[in-house]
Amino acid sequence: MRDPIATPRHRRLASRSCLLLVLLTAAAGCAAHAASLPREPAATAHPTPTPTPTPTPSGWQLSPGESLIAVAKHAAIDVRTRPGGPVRWHLRNPNASGAPVIFLVLAQRGDGWNVGVPARPNGAVGWLRDSDVDLQIDPYELRASLGRHTLSVYKEGRRIDVFRIGVGRPSAPTPTGTFYLTELLEAANPNTPYGPFAYGTSAFSDVFSEFEGGPGQIGVHGTNDPSSIGRNVSHGCIRLGTKDIRALAHMVPAGTPLTISP
Repeated sequence: MRDPIATPRHRRLASRSCLLLVLLTAAAGCAAHAASLPREPAATAHPTPTPTPTPTPSGWQLSPGESLIAVAKHAAIDVRTRPGGPVRWHLRNPNASGAPVIFLVLAQRGDGWNVGVPARPNGAVGWLRDSDVDLQIDPYELRASLGRHTLSVYKEGRRIDVFRIGVGRPSAPTPTGTFYLTELLEAANPNTPYGPFAYGTSAFSDVFSEFEGGPGQIGVHGTNDPSSIGRNVSHGCIRLGTKDIRALAHMVPAGTPLTISP
């Protein structure tokens, strides 16, 4: 696939204030006792770093290792199956967590973009009008290996860090495939089963069609149980130690691609 070229419009990709509990109860339930989740006060979404785009005469050309992110501009956005086709998803912006709706751009098509969609089924793809989104270039990529229990961070195609992770138990495995981070939330109280930070992702559990009233969304988050790192213990989410999730949250923005392999 050729690198897409973005039109010269962009904005800072930072989540808004939101309730951490909304994301955590919508996730697939990664804590050992998910049914007794603590009720958290409002949390402030942590500002994530914003890459600097490189302008060219025709727009923005992606360099190796970079991805294009589309951020919804309006209070709601229609995602179609194809240009001029029927609406498949009608998404409110901001989302239920209070964060802006974000898409990973896969290719340019006509006067819009083929994008990954944060909805079931896993790997869902849709089409957006260019006029409905702002665009940003992201130099980061995440690659999780379930068998090795590692999460590797790449910047502009080069691996810059590796973290140990906990992943889904055999009865509730972490789904594999190509996804992306949909939001980044900071907990008011970091001493919970979800640690100080939690990313939502565009992945959904293959076991839980819903969890605690949410759609079974997979998260990448911290934990207050260090012994779970390096093991298959969660309900599908990816866990990092407190130090590592803090480092990741200060480095990688929402919108970043996430590849999960066996």
